[in-house]
Amino acid sequence: MAASKPPSDKPAVRKVSASAGSVPKRSAPKRSAANGHDAIAKRAHEIYEAEGGGDPDSHWLQAEREFAEKK
Repeated sequence: MAASKPPSDKPAVRKVSASAGSVPKRSAPKRSAANGHDAIAKRAHEIYEAEGGGDPDSHWLQAEREFAEKK
């Protein structure tokens, strides 16, 4: 019977070539949608502050309408 190696404390490392294991790069997400969301959120907050509170959903909907009219 052949002697086996004693277990090692180090984990086994598998080498992978750069081409075989590389992940394709993704393009950056489009910022226009995020910028629209940010603009609507900012406007909804402005409406909230102007009214001194109120319904956040109605503020958001009003800000969306105003944003759509600008386009």
